[in-house]
Amino acid sequence: MRTPTKHQGRGGVAAVELAVILPVLVLFIVGVWEVGRMVEVQQLLTNAAREGGRQASIGNVDTQGVKDAVKRYLKQNGLTTVTDSDITVTNLTDGSRADPTQANQLDRFEVVVTIPFSSVRWAVLNQVTTTKNLVGSADWFSMRDIPITVNNDPPLN
Repeated sequence: MRTPTKHQGRGGVAAVELAVILPVLVLFIVGVWEVGRMVEVQQLLTNAAREGGRQASIGNVDTQGVKDAVKRYLKQNGLTTVTDSDITVTNLTDGSRADPTQANQLDRFEVVVTIPFSSVRWAVLNQVTTTKNLVGSADWFSMRDIPITVNNDPPLN
């Protein structure tokens, strides 16, 4: 009489299960990796837009200086593909004063940074995500000093 063993006749089952599950598991891991990269770049774009908005709010830097500050922030944080980025600086209060150096105090500025996701993605699989562009934006109010006039004449009373 033969005594049955626990693992008798099951040598190839684990290999077949792995062959079936492995492609799905790899696709899932690559998807999580890509979404993580997308979130990371989105946060960097938002922070870069905030830096540009901060520069615009001071009122000492023109529009090109704001764009340069955004590009510098992106480069310092590892996004060397800033040549593909689209940076817009808009005065939402008065469009005729688009340059931050010409803004009035409390003019509202919007800085928008757009970059194609294809230039920062890690995986080459287009099926993981259909995102074309990543956008970061920030709104700031101009804190440019308004010159005040002081009357130097002494009071008559």
